[in-house]
Amino acid sequence: MKQPFFSIITATYNSLVPLQRTAESLDAQDFRDFEWIVVDGGSSDGTVDAIRAMEHRVSWWVSEPDGGIADAWNKGIQRARGGHVVILNAGDTFDTQFLSKIARRCDGQRIVCSQARICTESGESRGIFKAEPARLRVAMHLPHNWCAVPRSRYLELGVYRPLPLAMDFDWFHRYYKRYGADGFIVLDEVLGTYYLGGTSDQRYAESFSANERILIDNGMHPMIARAYMLCYKFKHALKHRFVARRRAVAQLLG
Repeated sequence: MKQPFFSIITATYNSLVPLQRTAESLDAQDFRDFEWIVVDGGSSDGTVDAIRAMEHRVSWWVSEPDGGIADAWNKGIQRARGGHVVILNAGDTFDTQFLSKIARRCDGQRIVCSQARICTESGESRGIFKAEPARLRVAMHLPHNWCAVPRSRYLELGVYRPLPLAMDFDWFHRYYKRYGADGFIVLDEVLGTYYLGGTSDQRYAESFSANERILIDNGMHPMIARAYMLCYKFKHALKHRFVARRRAVAQLLG
């Protein structure tokens, strides 16, 4: 079989409606040289029936209990045949030209990524998730679902560690330590939508602690890692307060 240019891996669990939204965004792509791998964690909400109904779109899928998100991604990577792997979790979407624009910049060596808009499930804008590879030294400053990773890099660096949180930051931080910001090609365009409500959003405080542990595991001094974590917690608290106040004002004016 011909090797596809992209292997798109979607992890899902009891996410029927979000998965359909993701499928629609893939149907709309103007670049068709990709395979779609769906790894379901044993859903009971009709997701499996929906996947069966989409088998003409899905190259390979499985539904079984797994060890979490990292385990699901790794199952997909093991099945991937494409030259570049893109993780697109259930609910998130690509803009129509995402794959075509990314493909034009892929060189088989570096990670190619774009920016993504951030939205609530109701469609309310929450800003832009910028791709800032140089800031990977301290936290996850890349929109993971809009990164095309040469499959050879997973063979070289290994797959995702079975962490409950921040497993994507752990992998990208290891990649950054080896290749630096020069290991990335960033398209300064917004080419997809990240919908809030996932595990990392719901457990953000735990995610900060997980980031601290990853920085220490990967060689940073514990005191410096702790300082970064506290700064990010403070920044998040200020942002949350600002958003809450803006929402309250909007309700009063509305």
